[in-house]
Amino acid sequence: MAALEKYLPRCRIFLLDGQKFRTNLLVLFFDLPLRRETATKTALLAEILKRGEEPAKAARQAEELYGALWDVSVVKKGDRQLLLFSLETLKTVELEDTLSFLRERLLRPLEQGGFSEKMVERQKAILRQKLDSLKDDKKAFARRRALEETAEGTAFAISGDGYGEDLAEINEKTLFAWYQEIVEKAAVKVFFCGEKEEKSKVLSLRQNFPGRVAVTEKEEHGWEKQEPPRFIQERTEAEQARLLLGFEADIESSRRQAALLLLHQLLGGDPDSLLFRRIREERGLCYDIKSYRYPLSPYLFVQAGIQETDAKETGKLVLQSLEELKKEGVSAAKLRQAKESILRDYDGLADSPWAMVDFFAEQALQGKELSTEKFLRQVERIETEDILRAANHLKLKTVYLLCGKEDENGEN
Repeated sequence: MAALEKYLPRCRIFLLDGQKFRTNLLVLFFDLPLRRETATKTALLAEILKRGEEPAKAARQAEELYGALWDVSVVKKGDRQLLLFSLETLKTVELEDTLSFLRERLLRPLEQGGFSEKMVERQKAILRQKLDSLKDDKKAFARRRALEETAEGTAFAISGDGYGEDLAEINEKTLFAWYQEIVEKAAVKVFFCGEKEEKSKVLSLRQNFPGRVAVTEKEEHGWEKQEPPRFIQERTEAEQARLLLGFEADIESSRRQAALLLLHQLLGGDPDSLLFRRIREERGLCYDIKSYRYPLSPYLFVQAGIQETDAKETGKLVLQSLEELKKEGVSAAKLRQAKESILRDYDGLADSPWAMVDFFAEQALQGKELSTEKFLRQVERIETEDILRAANHLKLKTVYLLCGKEDENGEN
């Protein structure tokens, strides 16, 4: 699916086979670069467009579509922020009615000529409260902070949820101007999981988003000299400490991406992984430990729930385990087990329209061919040497520790 031309249609439509499902799923999103100056405005738009000036009217229209499930949200994918509209309906609902409902959610604000000050201020207060509440989930908060520190200076570090401190400078005029710019200029991607016979109806959405957009060049990844990792410690109200190690990886090709996925699976992807067995089961140093990746980013993280006093030893063991993996390699049995686990997960994509859309949206954002078969073949072809190469390319960027507050004597 990689484009050779310099420009593509602004609205690209992807049709997925949803014949076996009882519902049709329609997902449309504006593909936006993540920037600090627009991230909060986009997140606020999702709140406003979902509720609108007449929330009761939207709810009534959805009910008339036999209880259609719809949403407007922001989703972060790598260095992109997606303003996403979704609508899931029973197949007994006429697709023209589904498209009409979607168009009203999208275009009604433009027809009205703006957002009211009252509504914008109300949704700003709701979003501010929502952002404040994110701090209550210590595990999620630690993950967010670790990403910010590991990816500092890049778009990957920017929050797709927005920032409470940026809300004050947003008003109904600046927000409406930003929405006008999005609708008139931003790239649009539409995914329809349903019957093939409905293709022509879905393609009609292109009429609402005419024009072409420039194909963005893939940014070259600069492999600079390894800098010493940074250690960041923060305190909060929590009994359990969270330790996270952030690594930068090499994902410059599909093969390297597949190798990193398998390395993640072997290192900390499941209860039989190296870190879980060695650090939790054998040494009992943590409550939980796992590795994870963010979609479309070059970062791999290891996170563990620990006692603060065990932070140094736990971090040391993570790095020792990684070094041993580099030296000793991976057994054929372990590699096969990791592959089977990943293949099993991705084979299940065909059982969920939402999982299909999510996977193929990520492929489309990377300019890749929309094919699970090609992806799975790539995983199958990975050999031990690819795993070792992926492990040797990992660069430790950040060690982040979130722990409880000290008492008056300097103790936890």
